[in-house]
Amino acid sequence: MKKTLITAGIVLVVALLIVLNLIHKGEARMDVEVEKVTRRDVSQVITASGNIQPRRRVNVSASALGKVTRVAVEEGDMVKKGDFLLQIDAAPYQSAVEQLTAAVRGAEADLEVQRASERKASADLERERSLQNKGFSSDQALRDAQVAADMAHARVKAARETLTQQRANLRKANHDLREVRITAAMSGMVTALNVEEGESAIMGTINNPGTVLLTIADMTEMQAEVRVDETEVVHVHPGQKARVRLDAYPDTTFAGTVREVGSSAMRSQVGLGQESVDFKVVVTILDSIPGIRPGLSASVDITVATADSALTVPIQALTVRSRAELKRWQRRAHPGRKSGTVAAGVSADTAKTTTAAGEEKKRDIEGVFVVADKRASFRRVRVGIPGERVFEILDGLKENEKVVTGPLRAINDLKSGEAVRIRNPHRRKKG
Repeated sequence: MKKTLITAGIVLVVALLIVLNLIHKGEARMDVEVEKVTRRDVSQVITASGNIQPRRRVNVSASALGKVTRVAVEEGDMVKKGDFLLQIDAAPYQSAVEQLTAAVRGAEADLEVQRASERKASADLERERSLQNKGFSSDQALRDAQVAADMAHARVKAARETLTQQRANLRKANHDLREVRITAAMSGMVTALNVEEGESAIMGTINNPGTVLLTIADMTEMQAEVRVDETEVVHVHPGQKARVRLDAYPDTTFAGTVREVGSSAMRSQVGLGQESVDFKVVVTILDSIPGIRPGLSASVDITVATADSALTVPIQALTVRSRAELKRWQRRAHPGRKSGTVAAGVSADTAKTTTAAGEEKKRDIEGVFVVADKRASFRRVRVGIPGERVFEILDGLKENEKVVTGPLRAINDLKSGEAVRIRNPHRRKKG
């Protein structure tokens, strides 16, 4: 009898342990990290890279063909408007001017000869008319005198047009002669010098650009020219504030403002059959930068949107769940209810979202897991501005509610209504 009681007691203890173990398993909780929904100032920032260029720069090209005989500046020199820069061989252009000057003088002399002939022809015509009136000249003689006068008048007009043409040629030749002496069109720094004495300068044509002899830039107004991805450029507009960072000044940022947003796409190959599409954005640098040089690498942060004192959650708290999964949670929590009723562990907003006709085509629902009474419930949210580390929450959460922020595996595996245990590894214990 005693042995039977001992055996029964052992079986009871084992059974109790099994029941307790099952209960413990049923109440197993997932370890999660949480943060409160707080208010912060949020800024949406777009980052792009490019280089620094002066806002005003002039490429000095050759307007005359010839050999460079003198260069009066060096790269890095500061020049003023009108300063002499370089000289192209003037000999052939000087010769052309002298030839056309002589041609003009010859045309002027020819015009005087034709005018004298015109006066003589006019006088002969008047004499013939007088004789005709007195009956001493024939009609044929009068007609011949008229023809001679008309021809003399025409030759004067031709000589006058020839003189006009020669004078125009002379003006062009003088212009070409002046072009061989190149002066600065603006004040600034010589940022590029592409020729040396003895090299030949080539004029540009419609299809072929001429030789760029040098470049002058106004270094007092600088700008960053960056490339912004097609998915982000739609948020960029002139007048937005920006911060410019230069690789040459790693510990300093400079204030800027967006001046221009390009309308033409800049395409480039990034891989086999893949193409990136960017747009040029120009940011004017408002601060003075000592020792600045064109072409320095730059990175620009453009603030495209801001929200003051906005409800926010950490970026990692945001997750998605499929519509089918939300419906399964709903049916599991309330098996007797029809689809579309509000389920325990799924917020009213989320339940409405899963049944709204306008949302039927969406496969995934964006939301967070809200922790209350040691359970995590999926809550659909509407986000606004994405900040650097947080999202602005427009709808779906209240201030000071706790949302799951980690670990990533827990966020991915959590089910609405699941029991959780809060363990924030970075929180220090009081006392």
